[in-house]
Amino acid sequence: MKKWISLVVVAVLLTGCEKLEESVAKLKKIDEETVIKLKTVNAYTVEENAEAKTLEVAGVVTPRQELALSFGTSGKIASILVQKGGVVKAGQTLATLDATTLQQGIHAAQGQVASANIRRSKAIQGPESHVIQTQQLQIEKAKETAQKAEREHAQAKVLFANGAIAKDELDRLALAERQAKLTLEEEEVALGKLKQGADRLDVEQANADVQQANVQLSRAKQDAADAILKAPFTGVVAAITKSESEQTGAGSEVIRLVDTSSWLVKLQVESEQIGSWQQGATIKVKAADGSEAEGKVTFVSPVMDQGLGSYPVEVTVTGSDVNWKGGMTVTCQYPIETKNVVVVPVSSIGIAEEEYFVMKIKENTVEKTPVKVGGMYGTFYEVLEGLAPGDQIVGSGLSYVVDGEAVQVSDE
Repeated sequence: MKKWISLVVVAVLLTGCEKLEESVAKLKKIDEETVIKLKTVNAYTVEENAEAKTLEVAGVVTPRQELALSFGTSGKIASILVQKGGVVKAGQTLATLDATTLQQGIHAAQGQVASANIRRSKAIQGPESHVIQTQQLQIEKAKETAQKAEREHAQAKVLFANGAIAKDELDRLALAERQAKLTLEEEEVALGKLKQGADRLDVEQANADVQQANVQLSRAKQDAADAILKAPFTGVVAAITKSESEQTGAGSEVIRLVDTSSWLVKLQVESEQIGSWQQGATIKVKAADGSEAEGKVTFVSPVMDQGLGSYPVEVTVTGSDVNWKGGMTVTCQYPIETKNVVVVPVSSIGIAEEEYFVMKIKENTVEKTPVKVGGMYGTFYEVLEGLAPGDQIVGSGLSYVVDGEAVQVSDE
C-alpha cells in the first residue's frame, strides 16, 4: 500500500514538472515572438556640425553662345563650305550666295556715281564759253527781230493815218513789236545769268544726285557682303538647315553655330539658400558621367522667379576640356561655412502636408516631430528648429514606421 502511494506521488510530481516546463516554454516563446515583432530601425544621433559643407544644386548646361546664322539678303546658295560638327574660327566664310546679279548691281551703281560726279563738276564750273557765245548770238538775232518789228510798226502807223490799212493790222504789228522786245529782254537776262557763273540751285541738285548715287552703291555693296555668311565667333557647326542650289531668304536660318569654349549652367536656388550664393564665387560643377570642372558664379538674380518660387542663378564654366552637351544636367557644389549648426541626413527628413518632420526615438518608441529645415548640404539638411544635439532620430526608412510605434535600434 505504501509503495502504491509513493508511486502516485512521484507520478503527480513528474506530471506537475512537465506542465511547469511547458508553461515556461510557452512564455519564453511569446516573449521571443514579441521581440521579433519589434521593428528594427537605423538611428542617427543629432550633433552640431564641425566642418564646412557644400550646397548642391542641379542645373542645366547650355552653350555660352548659340546663334542661328542667316544671309542678309535673298538668293540661291552657291556653296556651303563647312560640315556639321566641324570646328570653325571667327571670321571664317561658311557659305555664299550666287553673286552674279549682285555684281551687276554694283557695276550699275558705280556708273551712276560716275555720271552724277560729272554733272556736279559741270554745275560747279558754270556754263562753258561756247554756251555763252551761243547765247550772245541769240541776243543778236533777237535784236534784229525787235528792230524789224519796230520799223514795220512805224510804217503801219503812217499807213493807218492815211487810211491805207485797217485798225486790226495796226494792232497786230504793235503786238509783234512788243513780243520781239520781250524776247530780246529774256535773252539778255539769260546771258547775264550765264556770265554770273555756277547756279547755286544747280550745284545743290548735283550734290544731291551724287549722294543718292553713292547710297545706291553702298546698298549694292552691302547686298554683296550679305551674300557671304561668316562665323561671328569660334565654335562648332551644330546644324546645317539648307543645301547648295537652294533658294533662301534674308533672315532664314542656314547654319547653327555653337560656342563650346565656355558653358553656362542655369540654376534655380531656393530662398533658404540664396543668401549663401555670391557673384564671383568659385564652385565645382560635376556631371553624371563623373567629369567635373571649375565654374564661377556670374549672375545671382535680385528677384524671385514668381512662377517657380526660386531665384535664378548662372554659373559660367570656361577653359575646360569637358565633353559636355547642351541640355545636360549637372550638379553645382557651392562651399559654405556651416560650423555649429545642426545637420541631419536627407533620408531622415519627411514631408507631410507641406511640413517637414523627423521620427524622434524616445525610450524605444518613435515620435513624429515637426522641424524647420534650412539649406541642403550634399546629403544633409540643416535643421533650424525642432532638434537639439543629442537627440536620436530614425536615419532612414521613414515610411517603414508610424508615430507612436515601438521599435528597436539597430546595433550598427
